[in-house]
Amino acid sequence: MFDISTLSVALISLVLLLGAAAMMLSHVRAWRIYREELDAEEFDYRRRQFRRRMQTSAMLGVLAVALILGHILVERIESDWFAIAYWGAAMLVVCWIGLLALVDIWATQHHFNRQRHRAFIEEVERRAEKKTGDY
Repeated sequence: MFDISTLSVALISLVLLLGAAAMMLSHVRAWRIYREELDAEEFDYRRRQFRRRMQTSAMLGVLAVALILGHILVERIESDWFAIAYWGAAMLVVCWIGLLALVDIWATQHHFNRQRHRAFIEEVERRAEKKTGDY
């Protein structure tokens, strides 16, 4: 029926698909919890973060299906060009997932650096007010 390589690819695909579904569910739950209590700037950051992470998780699910489908199709369609094109497209999906991850890292770092700077300014202003109040 199926050889061991097809079963192992199917198992890996299933694990990736379940992981993608779990991450998407987690992103939706987090978004529902936090979206009402955010100010405008934080809301915009979290909305973009939600979209990036949902897209990344969905692409991981697409990649999971592509793995098993590609394995089966490449065995059935004995064309080197088909295999190159199919797995090339799969690699583009992997690169897109990596790019989204890098953008998420950068955006998170940028967001928290802005918050840290804002907190530093507020602390300096508080200390300045405290010193002027002592005189």
